[in-house]
Amino acid sequence: MFIEIIDKVDNYEEAIKMSCDILEKNGVVESRYYDAIKAKIKEYGSYFCIADGICMPHARPEDGALKEGLCVLKLNNSVDFDGKLINVFFTLSAKDSESHIGLLRKIAEVCMNKDKLSIIKNSKSKKEIMGVM
Repeated sequence: MFIEIIDKVDNYEEAIKMSCDILEKNGVVESRYYDAIKAKIKEYGSYFCIADGICMPHARPEDGALKEGLCVLKLNNSVDFDGKLINVFFTLSAKDSESHIGLLRKIAEVCMNKDKLSIIKNSKSKKEIMGVM
């Protein structure tokens, strides 16, 4: 798991690109993974927005996922994603359906726990975020 906290970005595309770049730099995804996510957004809209302030961009394993991985990108200043204000991006990569479900379950557990979610949304510390993941 990779965690990054930044002040702000210009738009949600920049946030997703940044999180994909972190995953790519660490050998989790290929560079084409970001393009696949952009294509999914163009086709389906903002279905990645899963809770208040939370977005979970991802693409299919065959779209450039090399192995299972997760990048948590936390913005100190929210960004608009199709009318929704987002400040946490859980960008995930899964090599197969089984690992995809496992990552989704882990993210869902965090999102359903108001205390954990509050810590992530308000944290200024990577270590603090890692502690609730």
